[in-house]
Amino acid sequence: MKLKRLTIYGFGHFHDRTFDLTDGLNFLVGPNEAGKSTLTQFITAILFGFPTKKHPELRYEPLDGSRFGGEIQFVQADATYTVTRTAGPHGGKVTLHNDTTDLTLPANNLASLLAPVDQQLFTSVYAINEPRLGQVFAASKQELIDRLRHVGAVGSDFWLTQAHQLDQQADSRYKPQGRNPILNQQLQAHRELTDKLAKADAAYGTYWQLLQEQQNLRQQQSQTQDQLAQQRQVTAQLTQQAASWPAFAEWQRLGHLADQPVPSGFSADDATQLEQLRGQVTATEKVLTADQQRVQDLQQTAQLPPLFQEYLPVAAQVDPLLAQLPAVQQAAQTQQQLAAQQRDLQQRSTALETQYAVGGQMPRPFSLATLQQVKDLQERLTAANQKRRRIQQHLNQLNERYQQQQPTRQQQRNPLADKQLIWLAVGLVVLIGSLLLPGTLFKLVGALCGVAVGYYGVFQVDSSTPASRELEDLTADIRDNQAQLREGGHLVDDLTNQLDVIGDAHGLGNVPLAQWSAAQTAIAEWERLSRQMESQGAQLAKAKQTVADFLTAVGQVLPSLATSNFATVATQLADLQARQQASQTQSGELASLTARLRTDQRAADEASHALATFLSTRNLRSVAAFYERYQAQRERQNQEQQRTTLAQQIGAANLTALQQVADQAALTGSVTQAQTQQAQLQQTLDQATTQLATLAGQLAHLTASGTQATLRQRLANLETQMVATTQEWLVQRLTSQWISATLAAASGDRLPQIVAQASKLYGKLTENRYTEIELTATTLRVRRADGAWRNVGQLSRGTAEQLDLAVKLAFAIVMQQQVAMPLLIDDGFVNFDADRRQAAYALLTEISQTVQIIFLTADTAVERLNTGNLIRLND
Repeated sequence: MKLKRLTIYGFGHFHDRTFDLTDGLNFLVGPNEAGKSTLTQFITAILFGFPTKKHPELRYEPLDGSRFGGEIQFVQADATYTVTRTAGPHGGKVTLHNDTTDLTLPANNLASLLAPVDQQLFTSVYAINEPRLGQVFAASKQELIDRLRHVGAVGSDFWLTQAHQLDQQADSRYKPQGRNPILNQQLQAHRELTDKLAKADAAYGTYWQLLQEQQNLRQQQSQTQDQLAQQRQVTAQLTQQAASWPAFAEWQRLGHLADQPVPSGFSADDATQLEQLRGQVTATEKVLTADQQRVQDLQQTAQLPPLFQEYLPVAAQVDPLLAQLPAVQQAAQTQQQLAAQQRDLQQRSTALETQYAVGGQMPRPFSLATLQQVKDLQERLTAANQKRRRIQQHLNQLNERYQQQQPTRQQQRNPLADKQLIWLAVGLVVLIGSLLLPGTLFKLVGALCGVAVGYYGVFQVDSSTPASRELEDLTADIRDNQAQLREGGHLVDDLTNQLDVIGDAHGLGNVPLAQWSAAQTAIAEWERLSRQMESQGAQLAKAKQTVADFLTAVGQVLPSLATSNFATVATQLADLQARQQASQTQSGELASLTARLRTDQRAADEASHALATFLSTRNLRSVAAFYERYQAQRERQNQEQQRTTLAQQIGAANLTALQQVADQAALTGSVTQAQTQQAQLQQTLDQATTQLATLAGQLAHLTASGTQATLRQRLANLETQMVATTQEWLVQRLTSQWISATLAAASGDRLPQIVAQASKLYGKLTENRYTEIELTATTLRVRRADGAWRNVGQLSRGTAEQLDLAVKLAFAIVMQQQVAMPLLIDDGFVNFDADRRQAAYALLTEISQTVQIIFLTADTAVERLNTGNLIRLND
């Protein structure tokens, strides 16, 4: 299988991205957080399924909310396929399409195309990153052996897991040096039971004698317990009767009152009937009084007021005005509300004009473009001022240093500078003297020495001192900062002038720049208030006109109200309307009230007669006398109820027993006698219990290890359990060994090829420092070029990771015919040094001729390799 194109709908921070891949080596380069690990997880997820939502950190759901998923186009067996996976249950919704034949295949065909590679094999061998390479460094020896067997025998994960579980189960049953395994504990228990059985055989005679004494004492204890229980019951009954004696005495006293006769006619039903009669009398009297008062009111209102008399001639003109009264009242209320709102709006508008108006004219608001321009200019002005302050502070510091380091005349003078002429004179002397020397060679050497001395004096001797050089540097820095300060001042002046032009154009020349934002808000508020005042002014004028027209119309038909305000007119008209309605019904209502008065009087007389009849049948003169007799009867009933409650509290049995007792003293004597007998029985029982405890201690000492029969049975049961545990241990251990041997045989034809190929690759990765990998049933080690062997634990982290990389690359090469999958490498070389990283790049270039490699890295050095397909993730 070789990947051709990755299309990402939405995965992590990628969305709508496509990556075209070649058959050989592909470099995907990008810095941290560019999406390298995201692409590795994307390829794994599209081929094998999204992780469940229990692991959201592995799902890489889109951060921008775009469609979750993507597609991969790959080539296998000269056919091109496209697998698409989007969000859905069970790892996502999968679509598989054969691009060569243009057919859509069932989704389960994807597993057949990937077989025998599953997700675990893919992530452990083909998806390579630094943490997975680092596992070989932290793994135990047996884990490394099992891992290489997994590589050598495809599909061995299940059997390796089963063998590991069987080994754990066998170890939980028996270990030669263990204490917690089951069989080890059973062996220890067998030794202890054997010792206990030997001790039990020695004390057998004494044990039976003590056992007989214990049986007799237990029989005596049981009889005493039965007698004590009976005596406790008798004592409890007598004690309860003694405690109930005060209640029994009260029950007897109440019994004498039950013989007195009970008068009739004073029950709760009679009291209810009396209250009903009293209620009828009260109700009829209230109705009669109310009707009498209503008749008087009607008689008094028969006289017509002056306004009503004025209304009668012009009723036809006034009635339409009465119909308009509710609407006019609503208009008057609206007028008051609008006037109050108008005053409030005027005050707020005047306050804003006072604060911001210039010459009675409010400033003009900014447009959106002007507002953005002002914001940008303010930000630039703030930044320019801050920069000037920083430069001014730096300039002040430089001036202070300049003042502190002003040199004296002695410091400014360099002694070597005074000697420049001397050095030059010496050089000339040497040069001239060399011309006098015999021999051309001596002349040439002398001339060169003279020239060298003169050159040193003129060009090498520096006339300046360190202090003067430092002052020169400070002077240059001061001039540079002064220039920057002047340049910043020009920029501040230019920005300020631009802002002044905008402010003058909009009437904000007198408003400080810091208040422009608040001024714009105030201008918008002033315009809104002005518009609202205009709208409400029209409504207020309309309401005023409505009220004025109504008052004019009323004054024309009712001259007495012509000079009154609207509130007085509204009140008078409302009274006039009520008087009009009352006058229409007054005559009929008065007649009906007169007839109803006669009916009310008869009802009141009948209610009073019924109440008098109720009292006379019981020989009573007043209601208070009835309630006195009624209360006495209720007291008698309460006494009877109390006597019944006391009888229930005492109990029928105790009540019968107490009736047979002469007095309270006799009952107290019986209680004392019963308590004494109970104490004697308790003492006898305690003695028997003490003796039994002593015998039990003696028996426990003799049978500390159990009785003979029990010990023999426990020993037999334990031996049976030991046999079963041993059989289970043998089955689990032999099964694990059989699985290991079978996997070793299954991987025997490919594992040597993988190890040999890995040895070659490992030599190239380590620059031939290590030349051979040796794998046996119990060891994994590598041989250095000098012949010395090293275990994995003796290697550095980077060297151990290179060993794991070599094994995986070897697996991909050897298994290319059976398992053709691309290699994904996500920054797996971070622990390699520069030379071995270059060796790894060269090795990838070599094997990419047969295996597709997708290398994701932040190392920009791969861009200079001029090999493979280069993709920059940030482009």
